Amino acid sequence: MTSARSDTQPNPGFGEAESGAARAALDAMAELVLMRDAQGRIIEVNTAFLNAFGGTRTDWIGCWFAVAPASSDDGAAQRYDVAMKTRDGPLWIEWSETMTGDGSSVSVGRDVSAEREAREQQSEAARGKSVFFAAVTHELRTPLSGALGAADLLADTGLAPDQNAYLKAVRDSAAHALGLIDDILDLTRLEGGRLDLRPGPVDVRQLIEDACEVLAPRAADRGLTLSHAIAADVPALVEADEARLKQIVFNLAGNAVKFTETGGVLITVEMSRDQLQLSVRDSGPGISQEDQRRLFEHFERGAAERKAAPGAGLGLAMVKRLAEAMGGTVGVKSSLGAGAVFWVTAPLKALEPAPRQRELASRILLVATPEKLQRKGICRQAEALGATVHWADSVDQALSVAEGLPDTLTIVLDESWARHAPELKARASGAHILALAEPRTKDLFSGAERPDSVDGWLVAPVRAASLANWAAASKTRTREEAGQAGPTGKPLEGLRLILAEDDPVNAMIAKTVLAKLGADVDHVATGTAAVELAKKGGFDAALLDLRMPEMGGIEATKCIRRDPRITSLPLIALTANATETDRNACLSAGMDAFMTKPLDPTALTDRLTALCAPQNRARVG
Repeated sequence: MTSARSDTQPNPGFGEAESGAARAALDAMAELVLMRDAQGRIIEVNTAFLNAFGGTRTDWIGCWFAVAPASSDDGAAQRYDVAMKTRDGPLWIEWSETMTGDGSSVSVGRDVSAEREAREQQSEAARGKSVFFAAVTHELRTPLSGALGAADLLADTGLAPDQNAYLKAVRDSAAHALGLIDDILDLTRLEGGRLDLRPGPVDVRQLIEDACEVLAPRAADRGLTLSHAIAADVPALVEADEARLKQIVFNLAGNAVKFTETGGVLITVEMSRDQLQLSVRDSGPGISQEDQRRLFEHFERGAAERKAAPGAGLGLAMVKRLAEAMGGTVGVKSSLGAGAVFWVTAPLKALEPAPRQRELASRILLVATPEKLQRKGICRQAEALGATVHWADSVDQALSVAEGLPDTLTIVLDESWARHAPELKARASGAHILALAEPRTKDLFSGAERPDSVDGWLVAPVRAASLANWAAASKTRTREEAGQAGPTGKPLEGLRLILAEDDPVNAMIAKTVLAKLGADVDHVATGTAAVELAKKGGFDAALLDLRMPEMGGIEATKCIRRDPRITSLPLIALTANATETDRNACLSAGMDAFMTKPLDPTALTDRLTALCAPQNRARVG
């Protein structure tokens, strides 16, 4: 941009009576100097300014300088970059403008073209690196997910002890490789400084429960319990960046599982001084004071006393940066031999108040399980639902406590103590006993093999809705209430599904998992074939891989949603690369759910039973 001339009488710069020292000082400056009066007309420029834009002082005095924005009304200094035509060609000039007491202003400019070019090149390099890593990591995730899924299937085939040991090594190695991929992606994000927040409504309860279900198999493999509790006063919805909040949960809880050898991990969410406080407590070996001071730095894990698990040590650094970006804080409290508590606080705006309904008001619960953190989590959860809660850490204590409680008692009993259910029923004849099981053991409590006096089951980590529904019941629930679709007790019995997956290993794994759950599966290898199959009708849902030949899952979704005959067909995305960008793209295209490979049977069952209610099924067995 150029200056605009004025036909008005020029305003003087430095008067003759003034010393020439001031002008000499300005001319000696390498920066461009521009002085304007209260009306915005130029009253002085220096030699550097004239060298850049040409002309003489007389040419410029009294002119408007059109490139300059309006001065701030509050007198605050302004800084801005402007692309300008100079005698040396187009340049970026950074202007720093300061107001004086009489309304005039002094602006100092410097050439920042080289700096901007360097930043743009660096940004372009970072973007290129990000695209490269995203593509490479997706290609790596697909075979690794296949290896993990195949290992899970192989584990159910009845292996000898040494074969199980070899299989565990395969699974651990593949899981470690996936963890390294996450570390690489986090590193590229750190280098690029891309921490832009995208706030929106977030259901914190749902977020924590979903995260725990994903982490539960990892915890169970290590012999650990994983539980969570949300305080009653936590808002139903808060304004936050859901992806970033979830990243914090996964980093803190994942670390807790990784470094804890015995016991459990408890995730809690509370309100503290109008701020949301997320805490992750573990029963691990603890962290020394020296390591605590370095924990949140890059590549520090504080692993000396924690028996160094593999990883690049970026997780806690990411948590710190994310918490600070949200306007919050992060910290740790620990001592050697006493576990650790990591916490994050953030001033998240409440969009919807905490639920008023207390589903278990007037109910009495006895939580009997040996692991302290799991026991504490379920007790807190029940109290938030309004229940009067008792606990026991041994069978003898449970028998003693049950004897003194009303017959309307509900007992949450650890699965390892299920054989003592008849004794508990004898002490409290009207008691409603629920076995606390793991996802892989829950089938022992759902069919004809259910132990005597056990009325139902809860799967750890326990969801608040499951606890409320089961504990409020006064008798064994019907098969429909328990979410079982047919006489075999398989939760997906009667469902007919489309599976669109081009990778043969992942397709085999998904088909096997779905078949074990009772579903009837039609497999295709492209999105085009999935759309054509859907048009034939008779299907309850389709599972679509995002990246397939001919047509990917998102394009297939758009085709299905445009066809009025099949527009309501439930669609679930499958991917090995679970980025927030992919998730948003899927939901925007019209998909109903988003799942990562290898498929988790419990999470898959929950999604399909929620999307395919019995009355809506294409074929009920």
